[in-house]
Amino acid sequence: MSRIQELSPADMTQEQLELYESTRASGALLGGPNIAYLRIPKFMRLNQATIGYLRSNSLPPRLRQLAVLRTVKYWGAKFAWAFHVPASLKEGVEQDIIDDIENGREPVSASPKDKAVLRICTELLETHRLSDEAYQAAISMFGESGLADIVATAGCYSLTSLILNAFEIDPPAK
Repeated sequence: MSRIQELSPADMTQEQLELYESTRASGALLGGPNIAYLRIPKFMRLNQATIGYLRSNSLPPRLRQLAVLRTVKYWGAKFAWAFHVPASLKEGVEQDIIDDIENGREPVSASPKDKAVLRICTELLETHRLSDEAYQAAISMFGESGLADIVATAGCYSLTSLILNAFEIDPPAK
């Protein structure tokens, strides 16, 4: 059970209510990490802008989703995992690759670019550094902007995972 409950509109400040209404009107997610983010509306707006950027950055959606999956799996963020598996399938990530990430295996059928994204995220999450070899491979494949987008994606979803874990926000029961 979550440590934090959704605010009812009656319990929201004016700023929270305006943000809640605009988020609802846009069709964006109101649950999950936004349950906590709504407590800090200025940050929630910044986070929404960041997510908007990540959805339109230099990474193809498939590669972005691989970075998200590797990151949220590392942190054990159940809500984010449940939310992003269907999104990843929609963006062309094969089920066997998702299963491999879930089970901590290196995906055999992944492309070289897929493997590079997964390696970048894994090295950063596990060692807090990127080896010279991984850095050079990333620059060769994605350029500096692409690598920065991969790192920004992992960083953003690390934050989201930490919020979900701190407040024990799990996916709804099926």
